[in-house]
Amino acid sequence: METTSVADETAVNKPKKKFIGYIHHFRGIAIIYVVAAHILVRWPDNSVIHRILDLIWQNSTILFLFIAGYLFQHLSHKFEYRDYLKKKFQNVISPYLILSLPVIVYRLYTLDVPGFTTDLHPDFATWPRWEQAGYYLLHGAHLQQLWFIPMISLYYLIAPLLIYMDRHPKWYYLLVPLFIISLVIKRSVLSDTLVMAVHFLSVYVFGMFLSRYKDEFLEFAKRNVLLITVLPLAFIIANYFVPEWLYDRFDFTHKVLFCPFYIYWLWRFEKYVPKWVDTLAVLSFGLYFVHYFFVLFLRGVSMKLMHDEIPGNLLTWTLSFFFVMMCSVAALKIAKKVLGDKSKYFVGC
Repeated sequence: METTSVADETAVNKPKKKFIGYIHHFRGIAIIYVVAAHILVRWPDNSVIHRILDLIWQNSTILFLFIAGYLFQHLSHKFEYRDYLKKKFQNVISPYLILSLPVIVYRLYTLDVPGFTTDLHPDFATWPRWEQAGYYLLHGAHLQQLWFIPMISLYYLIAPLLIYMDRHPKWYYLLVPLFIISLVIKRSVLSDTLVMAVHFLSVYVFGMFLSRYKDEFLEFAKRNVLLITVLPLAFIIANYFVPEWLYDRFDFTHKVLFCPFYIYWLWRFEKYVPKWVDTLAVLSFGLYFVHYFFVLFLRGVSMKLMHDEIPGNLLTWTLSFFFVMMCSVAALKIAKKVLGDKSKYFVGC
């Protein structure tokens, strides 16, 4: 109750926050990363191209979470917990439930359990169906990208604590131990929701931090363009050569460093950003929800026609990426036209 009162008082005293073009465009860039990371082709063993693409695109959740934290802080002047949870249910949980239903029914009646679920629970197929259904919903374990929703829902629940941190900025010093925790507690099996939430919390709070100090950061970046630009590039190159035990930590680090990189360069060249990036940004959360259905469709067609995965090379990967992206955009535009203002409850945008 106390948090709500403070938030209400703050909302009255603070002006309405303006639209930020560069963070909006960053959403368009981030969804490219997400879709690119999920393209399924069968690469040859020890493929250099595959390793490079993995370095670039994998773990793109970091970009998405950073943006979520940034926007959470940016809009926190009007925070009211009950209204906040209501909107998150409408815009995030509702499409999650609607799109999950047919997938879960399919999983339950075919016992086609995703590999990342059996990695954590090898006996999963023997569980009672009601227990399987509950696990799928609570962990997003039924489709590759949906693990993200139960995880970020935990951040929605602790939103008053995050608001308190932002209202008392000395608590941002916690970013130091939070980043250490992220490097020690590595990214886990996708459906291990609590571990993933602990691992990624630093990224969400880092987004909040750079939003709170957005003007100061841009001034810092203008004075340190070389640092902002070269550091993430240096880490991604080093990531290719580090031993396996350091690989995940370098991967996490360079993805985090690319967040201020993109903020600065998208801000600097905002008027040159092409229209299609804006389109992807507007549809970004819907693209997150629906793109994997087209990934699976493409895979199914390949298995039906060739009885094997799509052979992995730069050409087939690129064609698959554009197929998935264009089909996803088309499907969302149709959904928005048919469903109108209600589309966000069904497909997230």
